[in-house]
Amino acid sequence: MEKGDKGQTSALYVWNGLSVFWGTSFHTNPHSHNTLQLVFDIDKEFLLKDSSTEWTAYSAAIIQASHMHQLDSNNSIQLFLYLDKDSEYAKKLTEKYLNEKSISNLKNSDIRRLSNDFFKGLLVKQDCDELFKGCHTILEHLIRIEPLTKRDKRIEDAISFIVNSPEKQFKIKDVASHVCLSESRLRHLFKEQVGQPIQSFILWMKVVDSLNLVLKGRSLTQTAYDTGFWDHSHMNRSYKDLLGTTPGAIQKYEQELRIISCNKSNFYSLKTEISKDWNADKPFKTIEIQKP
Repeated sequence: MEKGDKGQTSALYVWNGLSVFWGTSFHTNPHSHNTLQLVFDIDKEFLLKDSSTEWTAYSAAIIQASHMHQLDSNNSIQLFLYLDKDSEYAKKLTEKYLNEKSISNLKNSDIRRLSNDFFKGLLVKQDCDELFKGCHTILEHLIRIEPLTKRDKRIEDAISFIVNSPEKQFKIKDVASHVCLSESRLRHLFKEQVGQPIQSFILWMKVVDSLNLVLKGRSLTQTAYDTGFWDHSHMNRSYKDLLGTTPGAIQKYEQELRIISCNKSNFYSLKTEISKDWNADKPFKTIEIQKP
């Protein structure tokens, strides 16, 4: 969003494949995101419009990737989820709820079974893993999520190579060579078993890795090089596409907006662990919404 669209926001959390924040006092200019967007109101309803509709009230909505729209927080508080548009989650959500539409109301979905206290509880989560589990619970109420089966060791090795390789300027063919697969076979297996195209996984990983350096005030040009982007411009475009902002803007507003890079896990590796210790119906204790 542009500076004039900036509302009051508590924190931005970023995983590989997902970013989350909550905010209020938004009245945006027309804009779009290169991610699938989910918006949930905490108190009442927010307003949405696009070029073909007038302002319409929603308690929960899904917005197609790259669709131009405007949002008015309507003196309420919203939780925003942005998903990799090429992920299996985004594909299932699009097929189930959008059906060739650009914006869809989620008020009649199973999301209504989650109480306001559940969403308010997410606003005060400080831990990446706990918030991650809450986001997964939201998705479980919207789509059927298949249990994660045991992955091919070559795919696990590919993920390890991407995450841990000291040489960041690698290509997909380098990953394929490392795990003894053809590039086409690697692409197929990775999407099938991870739920995210390998090229998207790599790009999100670069964003997550670079975000840690951006938040430390590192030179943006050096950060781009150190984390595998082609150049500073490539990093800028990637941030704009996936996070809706630029590294420079993040450094500028970091004191006003708490930003957390959740780089210890990616959003496609913990499917079988989420429901074991997360009870969406368990009441939260004290809820205090801290506004910046």
